[in-house]
Amino acid sequence: MTNQFKLKTVPLEQSAFEQRADTTVTWLGGSGFLINCAGTIILIDPVISVLPEDPLLSECNLKLKIDLPILAEQITKVDYVMYTHSDIDHLGPITALTLAKLNPKFIGTYPVYYQLTQLGVNPKQISVCRIREKMLIGNILVEITAADHPWQLMARERGGRPYRMGECCGFIFNTKDGRLFFPGDTRLMEEHLEIKDIDFLALDVSMDEYHLYHVSAVVLANNLPNAYLCPIHYGTYYSDKPAHIGEPTDIFPKIHNGEKRVLLLSPGEEFKVKPLYV
Repeated sequence: MTNQFKLKTVPLEQSAFEQRADTTVTWLGGSGFLINCAGTIILIDPVISVLPEDPLLSECNLKLKIDLPILAEQITKVDYVMYTHSDIDHLGPITALTLAKLNPKFIGTYPVYYQLTQLGVNPKQISVCRIREKMLIGNILVEITAADHPWQLMARERGGRPYRMGECCGFIFNTKDGRLFFPGDTRLMEEHLEIKDIDFLALDVSMDEYHLYHVSAVVLANNLPNAYLCPIHYGTYYSDKPAHIGEPTDIFPKIHNGEKRVLLLSPGEEFKVKPLYV
């Protein structure tokens, strides 16, 4: 089944960006997230702008199936903008240039650095991250995880040279309230199965063979039995592309303890990070 759900957006208020004592995660639709960790604001793969000539078209040129919970131009505070890779449905160019005016630190792999500088972002605002390394952002230790996403193999004439190891990545955020894992677009890798003690997992439920795909999504979810699971890469665009179709209900019945772990968040709905078992 595909595109079964019609998601209802929760408009994001400015209070989502204010100082707080805990950690919250908010899905922005697509693959985008907002993290507020004790007042430190992190955006991951935000694509939250529309084309000026057509407000129904996302900046990635796909027709929106949802209302965006917030537009980039409405954001007044952001400390870090982090990208798993440079594809346009993750690195939205209008969003990036709009957020750059707020002077955040941009973080991503080298193709992300290159893309941002080509858009006109000041190189001094950008830090290059490398897989299997760690970095501090504020008081949060971030682990840079490997990703395998050579989607260009199915469309060389359009995509060009396939992504090579190190050009895409994922992130694990070690916050005071839990470990949050955003694998990015990736096929399942052996080292993903070595990751433990995750409290929140952004789980790709799309039907693309260069993503987790359904079998691997179930494997990864079951390998992290204490993680809340937030489905991504679904329900956001009217599209027949495998990367944007798929449904949580296709895989969640196969996940251990899925009825307790699955978070069917609406775009803009806030989740307060907490242990699954207390």
